[in-house]
Amino acid sequence: LLSLCVAVLLLGACSSDDDKSSSAVNLDQLAKRWYPVSSKIGNNTIPYDGHLSCGKDYLEFTANSTVVRDVDYVDCQTDAVVSSGVYSVTNNTLTTTINNETIVYDLKRLNSSALQMEATFNGTKILYIFTSTP
Repeated sequence: LLSLCVAVLLLGACSSDDDKSSSAVNLDQLAKRWYPVSSKIGNNTIPYDGHLSCGKDYLEFTANSTVVRDVDYVDCQTDAVVSSGVYSVTNNTLTTTINNETIVYDLKRLNSSALQMEATFNGTKILYIFTSTP
């Protein structure tokens, strides 16, 4: 489900980098909720349109570096669909496993307000863009 949601989430909006270090990836900022904005395949940006008035979809990484939750609001009549799994980070590589599906992402940008991560599916690179602001 996470890979399907992430593939659909294809995010593309970025905020200015408020990380004071020269690195574009500050791993200390990963543990929080991340709301999809858009995704980018090649030069095509696809806005995420899955948010509902009753709630916004999000990925949540816990501070203990082990639990990731994929929360998807399907409609406003039922509770959100929540899938949990595990994650690990080595250097700028994020690996998630949810519902027995493992996806490896290359972290491109991570600061207090922006997360950009890239994965390859069937030979196609997809850049997912998230914000920490609901």
